[in-house]
Amino acid sequence: MTITETQQGNAKVVGVQGRLDAVTSPEFEKKLAAIVDDGCRQLVIDCSALDYISSAGLRVFLAIAKRLKNVQGTIVVAAAQTQVREIFDIAGFAAILPIKSTVADAVQG
Repeated sequence: MTITETQQGNAKVVGVQGRLDAVTSPEFEKKLAAIVDDGCRQLVIDCSALDYISSAGLRVFLAIAKRLKNVQGTIVVAAAQTQVREIFDIAGFAAILPIKSTVADAVQG
C-alpha cells in the first residue's frame, strides 16, 4: 500500500494505492488520524488506485469519519474503482459517507 497526500484548496486529498486490509489498515488509520489531528477538516480519500478493501479497511473509514464529525469536519470518498465501489455499496457505506466519482467533485463538496 502506498499513501500520497496533497492539498487542493481547503481539502487534504489522500490517495491510497494497492490493498487496504488487516495488514495495511493500521498504517492508513494512523496517517489519517495524524492529518485530522494536524487540523484538517475537509478530507478527500482518492481511491482511484485502490485495488481491494476489506472490512478492516472499511473500519478505518468509519473511525476517521467519526473523528472528523467530532471536530465538525467532513470526509468524502472519491474515484473508487468498480470493485471497491461495490464493496462500499454492499456494506451500506454509500448511505453513511459521500462518494463522488472524481476527486475534483469531492473537493468541491
